Amino acid sequence: MFALLIKPGVHKRSKYATTINNLVAQGAVVLMSTEVTGLKSELIALKAANAEIALIACGGDGTVHLAMNACFELEIDLAVIPMGTGNDFARYIGVKNKGLGLATLQTGAPKPMDVGVIKLHNGEQHYFAGIASCGFDAEVNERANGYRGPAGTAKYLVAVFRQLSTLKAQRLKLQIDAATQVGEYTLIAIANTNSYGGGMKVCPTADAYDGEFEITMVDRVSRSLLVRVLPRVFWGGHVKHPKVSQSVGQFVSITDASPLIYADGERIGRGPASFDILPNAIRVWQAIPSQHP
Repeated sequence: MFALLIKPGVHKRSKYATTINNLVAQGAVVLMSTEVTGLKSELIALKAANAEIALIACGGDGTVHLAMNACFELEIDLAVIPMGTGNDFARYIGVKNKGLGLATLQTGAPKPMDVGVIKLHNGEQHYFAGIASCGFDAEVNERANGYRGPAGTAKYLVAVFRQLSTLKAQRLKLQIDAATQVGEYTLIAIANTNSYGGGMKVCPTADAYDGEFEITMVDRVSRSLLVRVLPRVFWGGHVKHPKVSQSVGQFVSITDASPLIYADGERIGRGPASFDILPNAIRVWQAIPSQHP
């Protein structure tokens, strides 16, 4: 049995309405809640009546994020039909369009993937599928989420150039596993998958099946340098710049400040925060992922 978590507004778009209507006609149940607690209650009730249940996120990365936080602790498998703007997670698992999403439900199978978990200083806990970040890119996300258009990468890039006027680095204490360092960072990205913002490969070799995060750190940079290096993010060439460093690890903490934190394009809160990888923690219906055989 499938339960559908549908991005608000998707019902009204004709190119998606037929897909949703067909799934409902085949027995899928549309969830009504729009927040984690309510969704959990709905899923618990459905699972009590149907032991074999999967949750389909019909939307973009934000919908995937909400779906994961609703179903993860209930041991419910996750599927994705991309109906959002960025759709970075869907692309990572090989589901590049709604047709492939539907085909995956027919011919694919759920496969274990790693999950990230963020623990804020106030005790809140959030799971994430793709990339968590703080610094400039989180501030760009904050600005982009306030725009009604354009969509996808264009929306993100507009926000980048408007946010440049307030570009600043933050002094942070960063711990990756047992190693600790203090520096002034423009941004830090902690990745389970490799891209955000509609294809920006900030952590180009991140692998959601290896039990580790890939961490990309950008030191203090000028506005002009950021603009020059930005295009390289689309193929991962930015990681060769001397102001960019990378590491891998299973645990990350960011302290000594209260940076804004985003994950999967959604606002999480402010640090200090810690990040843990949970290996093989959720099963996701997927086509062949772009970064994994």
